[in-house]
Amino acid sequence: MVHAVDLPTMKKFTLSISLLILGSSLALAAQADFETGLAAYEAQDYAKAMTEFRAAAEQGDIRSQFYMGSLYDKAMGVTQDYAEAYRWYELAANQGDPAAQYAVATMNFYGQGKAEDYGQAIQWYGKAAAQGHRDSQYNLGIMHANGYGTPPDATEAHKWFLAAAEGGKADAQYNLGIMFQDGVGVMADPIQAFGWFVRAGEQGVAPAQARVGIAYASGQGVERDYVKAREWFTLAAERGDVPAQAFLGRLYLNGLGIDEQDLVSAYMWFKIANDNGDQEATNVLATLRGYMKPDDITNAEQSAIRWVSNQRASRRP
Repeated sequence: MVHAVDLPTMKKFTLSISLLILGSSLALAAQADFETGLAAYEAQDYAKAMTEFRAAAEQGDIRSQFYMGSLYDKAMGVTQDYAEAYRWYELAANQGDPAAQYAVATMNFYGQGKAEDYGQAIQWYGKAAAQGHRDSQYNLGIMHANGYGTPPDATEAHKWFLAAAEGGKADAQYNLGIMFQDGVGVMADPIQAFGWFVRAGEQGVAPAQARVGIAYASGQGVERDYVKAREWFTLAAERGDVPAQAFLGRLYLNGLGIDEQDLVSAYMWFKIANDNGDQEATNVLATLRGYMKPDDITNAEQSAIRWVSNQRASRRP
């Protein structure tokens, strides 16, 4: 027996196969355009990159949409255009790209490409944060801590700082240290505070390094150790932390963490702190000038000049 063929069904089947083939071809073309665009982008040929990214982005390629936003955002190969940057970022964000969601949130926060809208910023940061985007998690913490677009909520701020901190975000680790130190959003816990300050300090956050130094000097959250306090204060001071520079002056002035009192080194650090705006250092310097030898003062001031000069030289590219 010969069975009749349902022609309409066959036509639908043939059409579906054709659409599948067309979709695959478009996807391959978009992939090729993206890869060509990325190679041009990395070679800093931003005009060519834009041409290739645009071709792929218009076919829905999420990566190319993000790069289009970035080119307009950062004025690479094109006049800066926040509105156009926002349009492309939003296309990628709506497809779930966390980096694009972060960009859309940030543009809402600062009012770039559209009117400032903290509520939208929170929503977009939230979408990216839910995907583990650390900067979005951190910024959500900032917004909840300061009441941007939402009532201030220290508990919610702690939640998002913790998420970002556990992912390695150094500034979030520092903020957690402050919250545990001051009992904001959590029970005060000097041991936890010390631990988070250390983690942030190990990543080079100067205020965190200074806080570790204070903890060692005061015995808060850790056994008192003036030698380690001096080591951490030195790390922070070298990164320009003014309170750490003044604390170093106090250690040398009082002979703490060193073999004996060192007035020249004390004067040097107070001079550096004073030149950076520490008002208390001004009074200490006036006192030191009252009983230090002129030659020692000259030596200390010259040491301060050399230290500042060396620091500037070390930061040059």
